[in-house]
Amino acid sequence: MKTVLSLAAVAALFVAFHNARAVEDPPQAHLQLVEVEQQTPYLESFAGVTAGTATTSIIRRVSLTGTSSAAYAQFDNHNGDGSRASFPLDVADADNYGLTAALVKGPNFGIVQLLIDGRQIGSTYDLYAATLARAEPVALGAYALSEGRHILTMKVVGKNDASTDYLGGIDLLVLDSAAAPVPTPTAVATAEVGAQVPATLALTLGTPPSFGPFQPGVAKEYTAATTANVVSTAGDGMLTVSDPGHLMNGTFTLPEPLRVDITPNTWSEPVSNATVAIGFKQLVKASDALRTGTYSKTLTFTLSTTNP
Repeated sequence: MKTVLSLAAVAALFVAFHNARAVEDPPQAHLQLVEVEQQTPYLESFAGVTAGTATTSIIRRVSLTGTSSAAYAQFDNHNGDGSRASFPLDVADADNYGLTAALVKGPNFGIVQLLIDGRQIGSTYDLYAATLARAEPVALGAYALSEGRHILTMKVVGKNDASTDYLGGIDLLVLDSAAAPVPTPTAVATAEVGAQVPATLALTLGTPPSFGPFQPGVAKEYTAATTANVVSTAGDGMLTVSDPGHLMNGTFTLPEPLRVDITPNTWSEPVSNATVAIGFKQLVKASDALRTGTYSKTLTFTLSTTNP
């Protein structure tokens, strides 16, 4: 019984110690230095025919004091037509890397871009300088790279006016996971905010319309107008008017019917304070007998919906 208890205590101590290290140990950093001139070029770029002579771009290893291994990869190119020099890039460990490049400048160097797997990294770099030398390293940004083979490409897109040619040069590419920004820890919570919209159909008519005085024995079409204000929370809406019929003065009726126009009179979505123009027309013929007094008609306007 004592032996069993002792083994159990040792096991518990090991588990506790192991779990503590799993939490406290920082993630392993990955650093990889890529001597580009030591990579076998995948692709040589061929420029077009210039002045009747075909010129071929060449990728070569060129010795240069001050570079990381006393040499750099030179793209001996002679056109700013997007010519490319490509190299294999074998990433040892998948990680999020901060990338840095050491480029080479000179009096006959062009303007270049760097790409990994066809995606541009960093900016566009003018490699012109009065003397040939390795330039200060430039940060290209942070990129997630999977383990395995990728393609590093240098693309020539132009040149400085002071430069005499379109060469490109790169010495070293540095992949450093410790240089990649660490995401800021965040805590996320959600809260639902809202408000209820009551079902609303509201109709307000403007100033009552008036045709003015009718002139007996004179043929004329009289007009009048008013407005309506519509508020609707429905999915659709329609404004209609009851049968206008005929204007009446007591028992006397105008022979010609009253006409009403509503613009607009339908909606396919909710509206708030939509203005509607309502027009009225009344034709009086020269032969129509008119009775002294007021001709009028009460009309009912209805705002309705089929999709509340």
